[in-house]
Amino acid sequence: MLAGKDEDAALVCKIEGHGHGAVKALAFSKLDTHMMATGGSDGQVLVTDLSNPSAPVTTMPAGEPSPGAEVTSLAWNTQVAHIVAAADNSGLVTVWDLKSKKPWCELRADGVAVSDLAWNPTQGLHLLTASVDDRNPLLKLWDLRASTSHPLATMAGHSQGILSFSWCPHDDTLLLSCAKDNRTILWDLYTLQPIADLPHDEPQQNGHSDPSQLQDSSQLFGAGGLSSSQQKRYDVRWSPLKRGVISTCSFDRKVQAHSVNGLATKCGRPPKWLKPSSGVSCGFGGQVISFGSVDKNVTMETVVEQATLVAASQEFEAAFAATTVMEFCQDMMGKLTRVEVDEKQIWSFMQVIFETNARAQLLGHLGFQPEQIAEAASKYEEISAPGGTSPVMSKTAEETIKKALVVGNFEAAVECCIRSNNMADALILASCGGSELWAKTQERYFASEAPKRPFLSIVGAVITNQMADLVEKSDTAAWQETLAILSTYGKSEEFPSLCVALGDRLEEAGDSRSACICYMCASSLDRAVLYWQAKLESANVGGSTDLIALHKFVVKVSVFLKGLGTQVALAPDIESKFSEYAKVLAEQGELITAAKYCRGSDEESRILRDRLYRSKDSQYCLAAMGAAPDFPYSMVQVNRGPARSARPKPQVQQQQQQQAYAQQPSTQAQAAPAPAARSQPSSDQLPPGWMALQDPTSGMTYYANQTTGETTWEKPVAAPAPAPMPAPAPAPMAQNNHAAYGTQAQHQPAQQQQTQPAQVQQPVANGAGGPASTPSRQQKLVSKYGDSFVTSSSHPELGAQYGNVGTSNPYGAQRQGIAAVSDKKPPVSGTYNPNTIPNLEESEQPIKEGLLEIVSILEGAQLSAGDKKQLSEGQKGIAVLVKRLARGDLDDEITGKVLTLVNALRARDFASAAAIQTGLVNSDWRNHKDWLKGIKNLIQLATKKLYT
Repeated sequence: MLAGKDEDAALVCKIEGHGHGAVKALAFSKLDTHMMATGGSDGQVLVTDLSNPSAPVTTMPAGEPSPGAEVTSLAWNTQVAHIVAAADNSGLVTVWDLKSKKPWCELRADGVAVSDLAWNPTQGLHLLTASVDDRNPLLKLWDLRASTSHPLATMAGHSQGILSFSWCPHDDTLLLSCAKDNRTILWDLYTLQPIADLPHDEPQQNGHSDPSQLQDSSQLFGAGGLSSSQQKRYDVRWSPLKRGVISTCSFDRKVQAHSVNGLATKCGRPPKWLKPSSGVSCGFGGQVISFGSVDKNVTMETVVEQATLVAASQEFEAAFAATTVMEFCQDMMGKLTRVEVDEKQIWSFMQVIFETNARAQLLGHLGFQPEQIAEAASKYEEISAPGGTSPVMSKTAEETIKKALVVGNFEAAVECCIRSNNMADALILASCGGSELWAKTQERYFASEAPKRPFLSIVGAVITNQMADLVEKSDTAAWQETLAILSTYGKSEEFPSLCVALGDRLEEAGDSRSACICYMCASSLDRAVLYWQAKLESANVGGSTDLIALHKFVVKVSVFLKGLGTQVALAPDIESKFSEYAKVLAEQGELITAAKYCRGSDEESRILRDRLYRSKDSQYCLAAMGAAPDFPYSMVQVNRGPARSARPKPQVQQQQQQQAYAQQPSTQAQAAPAPAARSQPSSDQLPPGWMALQDPTSGMTYYANQTTGETTWEKPVAAPAPAPMPAPAPAPMAQNNHAAYGTQAQHQPAQQQQTQPAQVQQPVANGAGGPASTPSRQQKLVSKYGDSFVTSSSHPELGAQYGNVGTSNPYGAQRQGIAAVSDKKPPVSGTYNPNTIPNLEESEQPIKEGLLEIVSILEGAQLSAGDKKQLSEGQKGIAVLVKRLARGDLDDEITGKVLTLVNALRARDFASAAAIQTGLVNSDWRNHKDWLKGIKNLIQLATKKLYT
């Protein structure tokens, strides 16, 4: 036909098997594509093998059809190729096994005609049937493993008989049906509820449809329902290739294609084809979490982009932690090449200035060795020049000096010696004339002789203690000599300022490198670091930071800080460099190292410290930072609802919130405190991690732990905060469907348990709404999730309550603002810490002691990986049990049974202990499953390891 041939030429073959009536149904197998099944008005089902179209082979399953029965629908099983189901107008559905050529089972729909049936696309034992009866238009879901007389579930939504339905091949939770009521409904089989209606076109005023074409169809499906609209659909189908695309056929001779991808539904859960088969998410600290389509494993790894920087950082941290500053500086000098003269000089001076006798070592490092200088002076001999004699004093001068000495006028004698150019005699006489004369004579001596002998300026500065003048008049080219003089003669309290002054002169002269050495000798980090910072900026090219140069900068500053031994406040621009370095390290997964160097006070640095404090290495980051960081954001309550109580509303101050945040403990998982019911009266200050909040419903104050999500109406006492609940175990995989057709199983499928998310839950306010009444199913469900953000995919009650269905809101005005919750206590943490588990009353204390004794014995045994996991589950159960005992959740009867169980364990009577635990599971599982499962694991492990 596609080639343009006529009808006779396009005909492949003819099959004539239904001799007593018309063919009413036809279906090809998707697993064995050459197999075709047909059903006729005579009630017969024929299976034709079209492997050879010229000679088709037709077989008929054994069995006689019911009198007057007409086959209305056929469906091949989606998992097993030799299974086909047939439905007739008497309400009988027969599942045929073509290998044995006889019925495998029969389903009876209470005598109501079945208009359509289909197999689950992924589960070969789930069958769905539709009723065409206007009085009971139902969709019935059958589980052939459970029952053939009662359906697993029944769905009602149509008001008249169902004409057709189609099971989505790409998402087995979606179903589409059309009926005589002119509705095309999209169903969610997860909730067994309709989630959307497929819209119709607006009726045409001047339509050209021929009403006579509807007469036969009206007679086919019975009288009464088809005259309301010519747009009534009688067939719907999902596209086997295009996901989310469906086709519909209507009595106005239209075939329409629709897409449900943009359809607003009440499901709140995307279709399976929109869920990614693989995904990746990047987190803080270089963490990358990914999952693939090949397996069900979730991979978490740390991606290092700057491997060279990380290696250099790790090498520095390891070496610096194991050596002293001097040894580290010496090692750094050994690693540097001859080309790196600048770096080598910095590290060599840094090594010297932190020595015990730093100033003496500094002289030698500057090239002035006292021993060598003394030896050279002892060997020196001056050759006198001809005529080089001292000046001769005249007779008149001698007489004048003699007379002055006789009368004791030393000042006149000194003046006469100076005028006669006999400075040596003047100095000797001045030493006898008092300090004032001595100082005046020295000054005149240095003034007259220094131009002839330059070394006398040094002597003068030393004798007169005018080292600052020496620095001011010194030659910057000979800065090393000046620095050596300062090191030899400068006073301890003056030496740093003199070195800074020398560095300033060198800075003015353009010698920044030598100035940096002087600043280092003065222990002036804020000035020395300027040169290092300039070198860092010159290493950055094109606006990007040279990370290795940044690392070297941080290393020099860190070593210098450690050498000083005191806390030195860095300049803001230097702190920003440290924070930049810390950010890069944090991105590479080096969280603990990053916490050491995150020093900035700007907003970005405060946020980084907060993230490090709350990271997976929180405890170690806190130790590196020294104290818990301040909260980087302002806490503001938003979306506060109207008060429903006349009680005054306490205002929560931001300072109190930040104080609670700052007091949050370093570890993220600690034992839960004893309940408020048994706590002692607390002070006005909240324990670490707790904060006071206001209930928007009642205006009352309640308390929430920022780390664990625990809430309570009672003001908490000081105690460690509980850890989040452990992740749920994965659900078991579905069994193979092929084996189920050998013999019919009689077991109901196991229902999956839903775990409660660890979120901050808002406690219940009974005082706001009057006395508490018996909670309805909707209230219990809402209470389970604590009025938090929860999907309504499997709970339409939550959808009707919240309308949290993504970007659309199909609920309109029915959505309510505040959910009703039941009066339930906050969940108990399963964190096991024997040092923080609360004590019990005297009569209950043997329970705690006995369980801890069993755990201690098992911890000392040789355990495999599976045994350790079982022991961990048992420890969680013990933690929950003891904490619930401490707050009085167990009645006396259950407490007595638990005590008997513990005594049996201590007596090695494991059979009795297991029997008691089984009895508790049968009678009290609903209220105490959080610890009964863990106790079961403990009993099983103790039986295996301690049974003799």
